Amino acid sequence: MKLDWKRPVVIATGLMFIIIAILFEPVIFGGKTFGSPDSLSPKAIGIALNELSDTSGELPQWQPWVFSGMPTGEAFTSLSKLYFPEYLFKLFFLPGIMIQLLHLLFAGIGGFLLLRHFKCSEWAAGLGAAAFMITPYMVTMVVFGHGSQMMTAAYIPWILWFTVRLWQNPSTWNMGWLALLLGFQLQRAHAQIAYYTWMLIGAYSLLILINGIRIKGDRSILGKGFGLFVFACILGVGLSLLIYLPAMEYTPFSVRGGSAGGGADYNYATGWSFHPKEILTFFIPSAFGFGGQPYWGFMPFTDYPNYMGIIILLLAIIGLFRKWELIHQFLVITSAFALFISFGKHFSLVYDLFFNIFPYFNKFRVPHMILILLQFNVAVLAAFGLDELVKLKEGKIPKWFWGMAGVIGVFFIGMVLGGTAIGSAVRGSFSPPLIQEPRAAQALNNLRWNLWLNDAWLMILFSGSLMVLIWLWINRKVSQAMLMAVTVSLAIVDIGIVNFKIIQPNRSSGRGSQLMSKRVVDRFFKEDDIIQFLKDDDSIFRIYPIGSLFGESRFAAFGLESVGGYHPAKLKGYNTFLSKTGNAAAIPVLQMLNVKYLISPQKINHPSLKLVKEGKMRSTRGEMPVAVFELENSLPRVWFVREAQSVPYDTIWKKIIQPDFDPRKTAYISEQIDISENSMATITQFDRTVHRFTISTESEGNQFLVLSEVYYPLRWKAMMDGKEIQTHKVNGILRGVEVPAGNHTIDIIYDKSSFKKGLTISFTSFGLSLGLIGFGYVRRKKDE
Repeated sequence: MKLDWKRPVVIATGLMFIIIAILFEPVIFGGKTFGSPDSLSPKAIGIALNELSDTSGELPQWQPWVFSGMPTGEAFTSLSKLYFPEYLFKLFFLPGIMIQLLHLLFAGIGGFLLLRHFKCSEWAAGLGAAAFMITPYMVTMVVFGHGSQMMTAAYIPWILWFTVRLWQNPSTWNMGWLALLLGFQLQRAHAQIAYYTWMLIGAYSLLILINGIRIKGDRSILGKGFGLFVFACILGVGLSLLIYLPAMEYTPFSVRGGSAGGGADYNYATGWSFHPKEILTFFIPSAFGFGGQPYWGFMPFTDYPNYMGIIILLLAIIGLFRKWELIHQFLVITSAFALFISFGKHFSLVYDLFFNIFPYFNKFRVPHMILILLQFNVAVLAAFGLDELVKLKEGKIPKWFWGMAGVIGVFFIGMVLGGTAIGSAVRGSFSPPLIQEPRAAQALNNLRWNLWLNDAWLMILFSGSLMVLIWLWINRKVSQAMLMAVTVSLAIVDIGIVNFKIIQPNRSSGRGSQLMSKRVVDRFFKEDDIIQFLKDDDSIFRIYPIGSLFGESRFAAFGLESVGGYHPAKLKGYNTFLSKTGNAAAIPVLQMLNVKYLISPQKINHPSLKLVKEGKMRSTRGEMPVAVFELENSLPRVWFVREAQSVPYDTIWKKIIQPDFDPRKTAYISEQIDISENSMATITQFDRTVHRFTISTESEGNQFLVLSEVYYPLRWKAMMDGKEIQTHKVNGILRGVEVPAGNHTIDIIYDKSSFKKGLTISFTSFGLSLGLIGFGYVRRKKDE
């Protein structure tokens, strides 16, 4: 029995590995990697964090290099060291991209085991598993630097498999594995995908309970299954609390959780809503321009179509004609909900229900991301559909065959006879290109139509081929093995064509390739003349990248602290500060932020700026000429002010951007503080590490000290001579403390107690999960 179970899994794993190797050949064998901006930016932060971790011997909880400083782990930055399976991969010195591809294979293996559990044939299980594994969403996430999304989604088939097993056979073995998988998925730290997975298994469990109560099944087994499922979920959450306990506390301070309702702003959350019209991309990948510049759909932009494969989609429809069971109800209901939720603002009835009622749902954006559940369900139904084909009786053509063949035939005739009218209709629906030059705009529209036309014909070719193959099988003109092999091959080739367009787009596609040589990436993170100039200055300062460089995170790789950068969950207070000050574009604001150098793609003529360096600098947009300007009268990282004025918070922004505002002299705060006039105050020592600032002072009277660090009272605590003191918000964004007369030592310390508590709970949950698996294994051995 064991040999019969293992052999198909081994063969399927080998075949799926070959598929991955073919798709990602340039990466696995060609010395290339993916270098999208979303790949390079996190890598820059990762380099800085790893260097700091190696020198300090601890995991940094604060990153000072972007947005003048923000949290790391609780803002979901560079969390691989908090993902327990990562340490297994590191034993083999695997690079990040290979770890991602192994997760892709992991998704396929999980899909195969799940489908075999559902009694699918080996061919059907292999088809469904491969279809999910290489669905364009999964491949795109690897290509465009969103590996955490793909790796989190890779757990979906495994988690559903053990959820089904647990309800069918409530045991500590199944409960322990489910807890471990849930915890690891949460540790992989794409909370939105993990949340959708919990919605999926929650729906399955609810259906099991309703069905069990309806048919009056064994209540003891039902109750045991429910209890073990809940306990597995609790352990899974516990396993992930080293990340999520600090993250939940950070949420009110983040742009994703700092709105009036406690979540993301509704317009921000629904920006990437899936328009119902774009369902056409399920059938024709380029129905809305595929992605990149040719894309003309309803989202701000996208890099891929939500295509699942026309063969897979047709087989999924056929799978619905299989004997109707609970699993069919589950797949249809969850698919419908996923589709309606993905519509977001375009059909808000269902989305708003979840946004306003379901806990934490309003923390997420990109509603169309939930389509991963639909794509997974369709892959499962496709496996059912392939097995359904085998059951077709000789000479008896089912009704659904005529329906499908009729639709395909009508579309074929329409393309042949009405191609001109279809072309006019499609062209008429194009959104205006964001190109001013008329010829370039016309060329882009021609490209859009050509992409649409080519994919439409491919859809007809593949779907027509499947219908011919089914007809040949019904009439027994081909063998069952031939039916299976050709159907699976057609489906893989169909999806593969789209994936090749994502991985290696040709020059005429209007989309740039993200592939680049590993040597190019290594060179990207080597110092250039500009970086070398900035690093030669060993004083404490920040830089201010101007214009298109403001979102550049490459500076972090060299330990340069920037006012700008990129992070999807930055501090809400800092985001407000940037919006109110025009990205801090005022000389007094730059001075108080400890900015010493401005990096600009253009020359600037300003009396407060002195040109000190010109040269070429590498960026995520390519190498570009830049000029470095030194800011006159830049303030140090810490200083005493002469006066602290209490003003309403809303008036601060106008005050600090005024040219006559002197941050060295005045600090705007919310409370009145008296400062001794004409008294001396001196900073005798200033030391800093990533988690601590130590400032020694001497003062004759009551003084107010300003630290040019972002105000984040949740974690940064001020101590004076060993006793905690109040930290004031200064100028709407900085920190300040009141200092009485005398000699004092002020320590500003990052509070890591939440992380340590979460770490303890995670290790305890991990140990309990392993213990349950071990106990279950012993019980299984005794029962054999």
